[in-house]
Amino acid sequence: MGRLRHRFPVHPLQKRIFICGEHERVDYRCSGISHFICIANPGATVTLPEWFKGACLQLWFGDVVSERDAALCNTRAVSEEDIRQAIEFSRAALQEPETKMLVSCNYGASRSTGLAYVLLADHLGAGKEAEAFQLMLKIRETAVPNGMVIRVADAVLERNGELLGPLRKFNAELSSELFPVSYGFKRS
Repeated sequence: MGRLRHRFPVHPLQKRIFICGEHERVDYRCSGISHFICIANPGATVTLPEWFKGACLQLWFGDVVSERDAALCNTRAVSEEDIRQAIEFSRAALQEPETKMLVSCNYGASRSTGLAYVLLADHLGAGKEAEAFQLMLKIRETAVPNGMVIRVADAVLERNGELLGPLRKFNAELSSELFPVSYGFKRS
């Protein structure tokens, strides 16, 4: 008797949008990356990979949750202009069928995953936010998307909070895993 094969469909965007941290960029040198969005802290030294010869968008903002947090951390928060630039860059790039775009920040966990989610949601269109979020998680399983990136993008894309719904659900699930209601103690 043959072995059962489970086939999980791969969304076409999983072959076109990639997310990584700075130390993983070298892993993409033979992947045909044509477009690169690099997110770095203001004032950081950024070196593009020597193998990359395509179009690049460099964004400068810290991994913070609010303007106040940015001030306390002596950095710059993501702006509407940052989001607009990324959306325009992505829209132009994804018009070409052979485009492969890499979105990268220091660790590939927060800013890059938040921005990649926004770009996926923009590409899929309004009403597909949950699908875009799940797709981002398939691309980068270790994602902990930056909420401020998503809040600002929600305003730019005029999604009326819809981009935030999947993030809230994700954060609630993550929180319940990290901090279960009961730690084995019985309440009296």
